[in-house]
Amino acid sequence: MRVTTILLATLVLVGCRQSEASYQGYADRTASVGDSALTSVLSYLTLDSTDAVTYDSAAAQQLERLSTQFGGIMRPDTVSLLHRQMLEGLDSLVVGMRVLRDRETSCTRERTIDCVDARDFGYILGSMRTGARTYLDARRRMRETLATLGTSFPEPPAVSTELLTPRPARPGS
Repeated sequence: MRVTTILLATLVLVGCRQSEASYQGYADRTASVGDSALTSVLSYLTLDSTDAVTYDSAAAQQLERLSTQFGGIMRPDTVSLLHRQMLEGLDSLVVGMRVLRDRETSCTRERTIDCVDARDFGYILGSMRTGARTYLDARRRMRETLATLGTSFPEPPAVSTELLTPRPARPGS
């Protein structure tokens, strides 16, 4: 009986260590894919509502592909809530890019009522900044959580907090 208990305890310890070790692969992949998705549209965060905001199809496609890939990495455990919050931030970026695409597409049609208008830029860019902020805040908490599990999580992309703050409204809009 005693031998069985020792054997069982050893198996549990090995299983726990493997679970903790597997966090490193998860952490590396999550950081790589998520950060790549964020940086694919980082240039949009430098714009303000007075600039012309145009749709970049290559950046949008890369963002959507990486965001979808990021959603498939999720683990059903301690970090899943933080992973979902990071994904929510990326989804906000995807929606912002889709709005830009849809509005530009509408301008090529006979109906121009849905064209990109300078009044819309602030809302679109604000949504994208909120998405980036949500992603980075959840990522910071993920890093702290994984550190308590003995897993290193790479530094996030360098994003100035100034880029994440709302821009003042354009005079006259």
